[in-house]
Amino acid sequence: MQKTEQKRVRREAALRHVPVQARASFTLEAIIDAASEILQTQGVDAVTTRKVAARAGVSVGAVYQYFPDKEAILMQISERIMDEASIDASPELFRLNRQSLDELLQALFQRTVRTEMRLLGLGKDFYRRYARQMQFGRAQGLGRGEVSSAQLVANMEQLLRVHAEEVGEADGELAAFMLVRGMRMLLATLVEERPELLESPSLVPMLVRISRAMTDARLEEGEKEASGQDGEVAARP
Repeated sequence: MQKTEQKRVRREAALRHVPVQARASFTLEAIIDAASEILQTQGVDAVTTRKVAARAGVSVGAVYQYFPDKEAILMQISERIMDEASIDASPELFRLNRQSLDELLQALFQRTVRTEMRLLGLGKDFYRRYARQMQFGRAQGLGRGEVSSAQLVANMEQLLRVHAEEVGEADGELAAFMLVRGMRMLLATLVEERPELLESPSLVPMLVRISRAMTDARLEEGEKEASGQDGEVAARP
């Protein structure tokens, strides 16, 4: 999918009409559930507004009342999965704020991998077209709904400030940006090219190590000092 098309899909993913009454909410849920069922059993290309309407037991007009097209329905499915994960993660994130940064990152990435697998379970085409552009942090309790990338970065930067004693990187904004944007792209590439590696027990620890390298420049300085000491020892007669 081209960047212009991705932007269009994200823009249209917002609901045309936000239900207020219980009956309207039921209709919206029925539409999304119907689309999810078709997606899981027949694939992303089988999802059409007519099929969704028939499966949900509503008129095509009722579908268009909430969504401009099938692209918006599919994007809504992706966003709901991320938001459900975020709601589920929030209590744990609050608790882990008091723990070490390594423990926090490990929990964040464990949840991230689970969410990636759930999205991938809806099909590779669905993932590539409707889930790849989702931001890291969205499903980890750092924001939900129409939260922007900039807000997620700001939330991550605030989280790093809470663990200031463990963060040696002076440029907290850059570290937060790389965590939110860089790690998401890294994971998306893994999912698209080697999805079987999501099952590796080495994945989460590796992601934590990469993240710590981004957030603590002291690790590199320590390695340089150790290397220098080894060189001095080797140079001694």
